[in-house]
Amino acid sequence: MQNILIIGGGIAGTTAAEEIRKRDPKVNITIIEEEQHPCYSRVLLPHYVKDKVVRDKVFIRSSAWYVEKNIELMSGVRALEIDLENRFVRTSEDRELPFDKLLLTTGGEISLFHDDLRGVSYLHSVDDADHLKALIGEVRTLKPDERKAAVYGGGFIACEYANAFKHFEIPFFMVMRGPGFWSRILSEHSQEVLKRQAEKHGVHIYTDEPMPGLVGEDELRAVKLKSGQELDARILGVGIGMQTDTKIFADAKIAAEHGVIVNEYLETSIKDVYAAGDVAEFMDTIVNRRVRYGNWMNAQMQGRAVGATMAGERTAFKLVSSYATNLLGMHIIFLGDINRDQADEVRCGLATDEASQELFFRDGKLVGAVLIGDISARATLTQHIGKSL
Repeated sequence: MQNILIIGGGIAGTTAAEEIRKRDPKVNITIIEEEQHPCYSRVLLPHYVKDKVVRDKVFIRSSAWYVEKNIELMSGVRALEIDLENRFVRTSEDRELPFDKLLLTTGGEISLFHDDLRGVSYLHSVDDADHLKALIGEVRTLKPDERKAAVYGGGFIACEYANAFKHFEIPFFMVMRGPGFWSRILSEHSQEVLKRQAEKHGVHIYTDEPMPGLVGEDELRAVKLKSGQELDARILGVGIGMQTDTKIFADAKIAAEHGVIVNEYLETSIKDVYAAGDVAEFMDTIVNRRVRYGNWMNAQMQGRAVGATMAGERTAFKLVSSYATNLLGMHIIFLGDINRDQADEVRCGLATDEASQELFFRDGKLVGAVLIGDISARATLTQHIGKSL
């Protein structure tokens, strides 16, 4: 009987397993997952932190679901080695798991702060969310003038921290490595629109701070800027991006750069080895170049496509990537390919004090867009980006 092995039990791997099982009730499916939990929604973590959903609702699959679908979930297990010649994966339990087909959905790893004290927080896993909720609960018991927090970063996770601290009425400031929000992507105008939104809510932003220090012995007391200024903070929310650990793939001679290189069918150059989700650097036929998108919908839909392909229904992946968040009530949407370095031209579609629209073109085609404040053009722009070359 055929063995299908999936490394990574997030939404991409779990969706792929489900799609395979729909088409083949007999094939052996095993998922290796580093975390101790069944599949859960990372999208819901900020809502859980803000008490808008209960913890149980974060989980989109129960342990019973895997049993019902006859899918083996190996929780708390790390893949250490991929042996393509002998077709097995060696795990942290020192087991050698054989495979006929292998799917890589290992996702990304958060970029860690240079130092650690109690009070330093990340928001990538459900365990991180539990930790952040505990920290927020502790800070809310302090005297009002001691309830202070900080955010380090200027992207999606940084916005989630800002929204959470505002929700619980914990005063906070933001520290950024670059000159503003998404400084590698956004124009100065777009960055300024977001900065004004933060300042309107009483948030001070400190920019061009590549390595703030931490003050405290065991527990965080303050954040130290490059000027030497110390700013009181009991929580530091870190949101400085993701990275992909490609060592295990390189050791196995699986081609990887920013992620595992695959075609539009999510196939690597090695027969019966696939990749999907945040780890996949895939050929996006919509924007006509190889890209890697780290968002929930992309991972879920790639899981569906690659699951069908692995089950014998070769299916190309095609989707206009879409990220959506908000900063203290201001909507932010990224569509398609918004790599500024890869664009031939970036046009300003809208520029007011409270809104911005940037359009990314390559070879005369609209390939990406950023909408801030006014998002009414989302559907229209998505359709334009999705048009064939």
